[in-house]
Amino acid sequence: MGMSIPVEQNKRPVEHQRVPKIDEDVTTVIVQVGEIAETQKKHTALLERHTLLLKEIKQNQIDARLDRRVLLTRQERTEIAVANLGDEVSDLKTDVSQIKDTLGVILSRLPEQPAA
Repeated sequence: MGMSIPVEQNKRPVEHQRVPKIDEDVTTVIVQVGEIAETQKKHTALLERHTLLLKEIKQNQIDARLDRRVLLTRQERTEIAVANLGDEVSDLKTDVSQIKDTLGVILSRLPEQPAA
């Protein structure tokens, strides 16, 4: 048979200096993962607040639109009422004019009274 290498020579000696370095690296990774988790919690809280604020803003916009519609409806009703008042005033002027004409006719038919 050919030369065989003893089993003990196949094994590499454990590098005792690498084990603490690996432990240190693992600890660093664990700390960093914890920091990332905390950052994610903060971001999640911010996103939740942001979402609530957006909902509130949207509701305020909806309310404002409804209020605006109500105001526009009231304004339209007021404008219609004002226009109707204008028509009524015009009708009253016509009526007063007709009354004056009628009084003029009545007065013209009365006999003249001598001045006292």
